[in-house]
Amino acid sequence: MAAKSEAGLRVFFDSLSQPSRAVLLLLHANKIPYEPKLIRISQGENRTREDFLKVNPNKKVPAIEDNRFCLFESSAILKYIATKYKLPDHWYPSDVQRRAKIDEYLSWHSSNLRVGAAHTILHKLFLPLMTGRPPDEKRLEENEKMLKRSLQLLETYFLKNHKFISGDEISIADLQAVCELTQYAIADADPCRARPRLAQWMSDCQSALQPHFDEVHKMVYATRDQGMFKGKL
Repeated sequence: MAAKSEAGLRVFFDSLSQPSRAVLLLLHANKIPYEPKLIRISQGENRTREDFLKVNPNKKVPAIEDNRFCLFESSAILKYIATKYKLPDHWYPSDVQRRAKIDEYLSWHSSNLRVGAAHTILHKLFLPLMTGRPPDEKRLEENEKMLKRSLQLLETYFLKNHKFISGDEISIADLQAVCELTQYAIADADPCRARPRLAQWMSDCQSALQPHFDEVHKMVYATRDQGMFKGKL
């Protein structure tokens, strides 16, 4: 799917990074060519690769370089791609109120659902693996409470009246949200299993994004199939 872009779009990513997958899904779903630049966070390449650090001194993926224009932060990248490539309107609508609702979700996401979901995985799976120490139970409890509150708001507010976050078609807001929650698949877990409305939304997102969804999630599935985290979430 990825190919060297004639326009010079380079995408720095790690396939186990939730925000990276959101950007990749938007590119693949809209057949936008790009040059993939894999950054292996597990090997510390986000802190050592000079080509990456020139693009993103913040040392986090994803990031892009587009004809010497550099950009990081996944929400900013998603908006840039949708706008520059004039993608179908449902991704990032031109209607000011519908666009504002997407911006509302994206602003909320980074300090709520992302904190709850990603930090729960970090403290329950990755830090114990790297340090050999048990999880910090206090921080883990705080993160799990944040996740529970975030799932509740996603279900009862952002998805209250629509099939997707901004309406009846998928948007960049859905990409951010669904990629955050599919990270649980590395432990063969599903945080939406007991929430039928969220489970249906997750299924709708996957259907709307196939076959690209499975392609972008290959590394997630491979990690799940290794079984090292199974039953730990």
